[in-house]
Amino acid sequence: MASARLVYVLSPAKTLDLSASRISQCSQPRLLSEAHELISQLRALSQAKVKSLLGVSDALAKLNYDRFQSFDVSETATKASDPSETLKQAALAFNGPAYQGLEAHNLSESDLEYAQTHLRILCGLYGVLRPLDLIQPYRLEMGQKFANKRGKDLYEFWGDTIVSELDALFSEEEANEDEKKQRVLLNVASQEYFKSLPRDALEKVGISVVDCVFKDDGKIKSVYAKRARGLMCRYLIQKRVDSLQGITGFDLEGYKYSRAASSDDTFVFTRSAAEQKAALQQTKAKTATPTKSKAKASPKAKRVAARVEKKEAKVDDKIEGDGEKPQLRRSTRKKRKTD
Repeated sequence: MASARLVYVLSPAKTLDLSASRISQCSQPRLLSEAHELISQLRALSQAKVKSLLGVSDALAKLNYDRFQSFDVSETATKASDPSETLKQAALAFNGPAYQGLEAHNLSESDLEYAQTHLRILCGLYGVLRPLDLIQPYRLEMGQKFANKRGKDLYEFWGDTIVSELDALFSEEEANEDEKKQRVLLNVASQEYFKSLPRDALEKVGISVVDCVFKDDGKIKSVYAKRARGLMCRYLIQKRVDSLQGITGFDLEGYKYSRAASSDDTFVFTRSAAEQKAALQQTKAKTATPTKSKAKASPKAKRVAARVEKKEAKVDDKIEGDGEKPQLRRSTRKKRKTD
């Protein structure tokens, strides 16, 4: 089968891991001027308006209000070669199910270099990120109704800007290739984020879209589908997949391509309940090794975390977002209903 030029887009995550990175490779976000424009408008919001915009608890509203006030785009621009504790590579900072499946911290240096030209992370604040782009802690989801100087929401703010970035990415690679390849954008993002890429705008620049769907026991189950998106990206990166046929070979954690359920522009991957259970057990075994740096959570804390996770999973199922769960904080226990 003819080779294709593949780029895959992933959603970000709400949860962040801001611990020190062991990886020195990093880059600078390409749309910093646009991010600065948004931050300037977000700084003008009161803490109460931040809470209303983000739909979070008082504690998270204060945290993100403070983040907006201290956010320094110039810092991101000048410290790309010397990451500080407030900056971390995007694929390592995001810490939801998709990124646990991607496991960027375990990718080789050559894998990360390959990912830089094939994986893109859609983002409400930065627009679009490469895996190693340095980001500061923030929270701003693409689907939130943030009226700005360019329009009524972030979709209008970004317009065709992200599509133009993808077009430029394809063009840069094509300049170094003799063979003309089909431009294929593999959608492993949520609906909320992929909506920032108008399909008619993609078509105008010759980009075809292939959607990936992951089903467990015949149904799309949000938390498993999110992890599968990250697993798919990891598979494509490590295998250096360069054809549509190659995508169908994805087989991590029990998933298999379903020819019967798929079409030319939608690839469906399925696994049975038994395969799901086996994969879950393997994942638990893999992450069960205790570390000295992490104290064991008390039974009460575990129960609280489980209740919050269950509640937020239901919300995610309804909106099909991929901005995973906010970090559990003590102050959120009393006001979980507002989170």
